[in-house]
Amino acid sequence: MDGRSRIARLSFVTVKAEIRPGSDADLAALVAVLGQRHFFTEHLDRQRDGYGVLLVAWLDGRPVGDLFLAWEPADKPEVRRYLPGVPHLGHLEVVGPLQEHGIGTALIRAAEDRARQLGHQQLALAVGVQNPDARRLYVRLGYADWGHGTVVGTWVDRDHGPPVTLSEVCDVLVKPL
Repeated sequence: MDGRSRIARLSFVTVKAEIRPGSDADLAALVAVLGQRHFFTEHLDRQRDGYGVLLVAWLDGRPVGDLFLAWEPADKPEVRRYLPGVPHLGHLEVVGPLQEHGIGTALIRAAEDRARQLGHQQLALAVGVQNPDARRLYVRLGYADWGHGTVVGTWVDRDHGPPVTLSEVCDVLVKPL
């Protein structure tokens, strides 16, 4: 078997990670592995204030991925108009070496379960048009285009030097729960 075949076969191995809400006690571990101190501090604050939940995937006692499920109103006016009250997923990430091992899927399914438990019947997310791999994952999991065109997502990155405002053209995808 050549090296390429071995790598291709390994990419389909599913890793079983524990998924649970993050806590302030997890901040040091999250930052050590994933960086983004401002992001995690802000989202743990939002969780504490009741605006959503930061779900963290853990493997062997280390965080290996995260996802924020927000039930606060979307920051994009178009989304608020067409999907009022619909919770949304944001910031799915899995550490590079563990991507394509089922951790992202497990995080999304945990968020879907949480949204269902809270009585929601639909979930939304925005995915960058320049991110076809993520879009394929979401479509495989049952998400479909919302039918109202693209939106521009804007955020302030405070984790990579001086604060800078970034933006990305995104498709909005929805899934009935």
